[in-house]
Amino acid sequence: MKRYSLYFAWVLSLIGTLGSFYISEVLEITPCDMCWYQRICLFPLALILGVAAYRRFNQIASYVIMLPILGMIIALLQVLMQEVPAFAPLPLCGPGHNCQEVMLELFGFLTIPMLSFINFTLITILLNSCRKDRRNNA
Repeated sequence: MKRYSLYFAWVLSLIGTLGSFYISEVLEITPCDMCWYQRICLFPLALILGVAAYRRFNQIASYVIMLPILGMIIALLQVLMQEVPAFAPLPLCGPGHNCQEVMLELFGFLTIPMLSFINFTLITILLNSCRKDRRNNA
């Protein structure tokens, strides 16, 4: 598993990127500000991890680990804003967009920010696995 963790992290970032494009372009759901911040953390990963996986450059994990961690924090904050009433008054979205509005639910409970949080968490775990593997091989 550790041998392919960078490859799996790239696949997850690619699925997240393509899923994000599908939601915004095909389903025509306009992303809110917090969704854009999550995209900023996700889109570079699809390119960077793809090149690193192709070149088998596991050391990239140390350089990009902050992107999925930051995306995970933003996604968690948005989930809390949507699901916990005490977080609802946080003014983190600009005018015209409502980051608290649930635009899409899968299986009746999975929202877009929840999927984003799960994706960023898995990418973080896989990249951390790359870092540990590199330390053990050094």
